[in-house]
Amino acid sequence: MSTSWSGRTSRRPQEAAAQAALDGAVAAFLDLDNRQSYVADAIAAVNELAGPDTAAGTSALQRSWAKIADDCLQASGRYLDVSNRFRLTDELDRPTNVDAGAAQRAFLQVHHELADAANAVDAFYRKHSAELESARAQRSATPQLAAEAKQAALAAERELTRAEEEGVAYPSVQDAAGELISALGSLSAAEGSGRPGMLRQAAAAVRSAASQVTDRVTRARTLAPAVKSSMASVRTRIEAVTTRLDNLGTTRSALLREFSAASTRDLAGTDERARKALEQARGEFADAGRLLDAGEVEKAGDALKDVRRHLSEAEDGHKALTERLRVLRETRDDPQKAAKAARFRLRDAQLLVVDRGKVPEWGSVLDAQVDRIDRAVDGLTGAHPDYWGYLQALAGVESFVRGVVDKVRAEIR
Repeated sequence: MSTSWSGRTSRRPQEAAAQAALDGAVAAFLDLDNRQSYVADAIAAVNELAGPDTAAGTSALQRSWAKIADDCLQASGRYLDVSNRFRLTDELDRPTNVDAGAAQRAFLQVHHELADAANAVDAFYRKHSAELESARAQRSATPQLAAEAKQAALAAERELTRAEEEGVAYPSVQDAAGELISALGSLSAAEGSGRPGMLRQAAAAVRSAASQVTDRVTRARTLAPAVKSSMASVRTRIEAVTTRLDNLGTTRSALLREFSAASTRDLAGTDERARKALEQARGEFADAGRLLDAGEVEKAGDALKDVRRHLSEAEDGHKALTERLRVLRETRDDPQKAAKAARFRLRDAQLLVVDRGKVPEWGSVLDAQVDRIDRAVDGLTGAHPDYWGYLQALAGVESFVRGVVDKVRAEIR
């Protein structure tokens, strides 16, 4: 039996040094391969989790790794080249006639290059270890997520079966069931894609759809009693709104009798619109009752939403007229109250401008508002002054003054 060249006790020191350099290079090559393979696998996990619409290598992390991986490939290639050029033994394990000194130097050099590449891999891993390990963990957990999603779907399907038996599988429940079926189809396709990211997204969609089925079944079980209860409360509200609107004629008459037409011109047709909204609510309420009697509970609930919307419109119309009458009477009883409030706000603004040294910019602008207030007060003439126009003019002054105050405060920040 032949003895390997590296194991001969009679080898020369130069040959032993070359063999030691070769052994070191081999160890460095294997070490680099292990390190690079580990990180490359983690990078693959990052790519796989990125989703089907994300191209591999597009992130800063992946671009950074591509440069390091290329450096590793180059170092490994140089190692293989050196190993081919400096064979210390032949096929029969006999020593060759290579230049041992040159071989030693070549193997030491490539050893350093392999070590440098390994250090770069280590540095990259240390910097991105959290993201890399997270990707590996997520990829490992993906099959379990898919299994859990299927279990959630089975539970939802059992709930759906019970809902059908109970007669509460309303259209919204059936819609949710259709979404669950579609999500399960996507999950099945994702399982054959080999992309954990796609599989995770599909599993999440299944869980969400299953939860939607369960939620809608739960709601469906309590919907009929809730709609019946709502029918009673809405009926009471219709009666209350009807009573309020019955008094609108008196309110409109008082507005026309006590105040100028200009004070209510913007409310023309409000009472007619309110009554029309009430009539629409009554019709929709009747529809809701017929739908409920026919077992179309969800449609009845939707009809009640329309009833409430039209009742709100009717109430808004009533409020607009009654509130206008209240404000106009209050202003007629004390016309100077609104003017005093506007002057007070204006004085505060003027003091602010003086205090902040902004008189050159804003002094004359604010002084002009005094004339606007005076003109509004002087306009209250005749048997039926335009109190609403008066209030609107003063509101315009106050709005302008608030704008000046905001600008002054903004300038000094």
